[in-house]
Amino acid sequence: MKKTFNFLFLVLLSLSFTATKLNIALAQSNNNTPKELLELVNKIDLAANNKNLKSTKENISPSFTNSDGLNYEKFISSLEKFWSKYDNLKYTTKIESWTQNNNELVATTVTNIEGSYIINNQKFTLNSEIKAEQYFVNNQLIKYNILEEKNEITSGEKPPVVTFNLPKKAKPGQEFDFDVILQDPVGSDLILGAALEEKIDSSLYLKPSSLELDTLSAGGIFKRVKLPLTPEDHWYSVILIRADGLRMITQRVNIDG
Repeated sequence: MKKTFNFLFLVLLSLSFTATKLNIALAQSNNNTPKELLELVNKIDLAANNKNLKSTKENISPSFTNSDGLNYEKFISSLEKFWSKYDNLKYTTKIESWTQNNNELVATTVTNIEGSYIINNQKFTLNSEIKAEQYFVNNQLIKYNILEEKNEITSGEKPPVVTFNLPKKAKPGQEFDFDVILQDPVGSDLILGAALEEKIDSSLYLKPSSLELDTLSAGGIFKRVKLPLTPEDHWYSVILIRADGLRMITQRVNIDG
């Protein structure tokens, strides 16, 4: 039994910085964060939570770039699609550290994201954590580098419980195991699943990949991965579906070139 499933969600999650919900008191007490940086991140937060595209554009530099190859135009286009998909996103962001070099402020942030959307009367719930470096010049975001990323979507009364084994970082040409282990006994349940490995490219934000599901005959999905010799980051995704639940996970592996 095979079925194609579109992983629309995974190519939009990296945009989380546009709607960060900043805990200002925590950032000030822990890091003595500059007021300018706090106010700017909070301003971007407010604009995104209000879906105020005009204000968001004012806080993003026309020369904006990110580690996945997005420029200003692609970012804005992807952002509009993201806003149309989710109705009730909630972001909680912590500034872990910051540095300043002349007029450039660099913040290392960790963002936890919760949200949901409905397709054909079925509710899907998102949980995500993204660690990133954000670069600001003249009160505008000019660059965004993703350091770590894991996104998870569940649906149904009893989504499959899994252990997801994957490194966060690797070297070009490195080999490692990509294992998704089912914690619940399969028994007589019919479980569909699929896994996907892909090099991250800006085109995936507007034209996501699809997965072809097949019946699982063992207790999970087990793959041996060999990276190419080029240093591009990769997404590793898995989907598991049974009658009473669904779970999708995407994790980034940063390739240190």
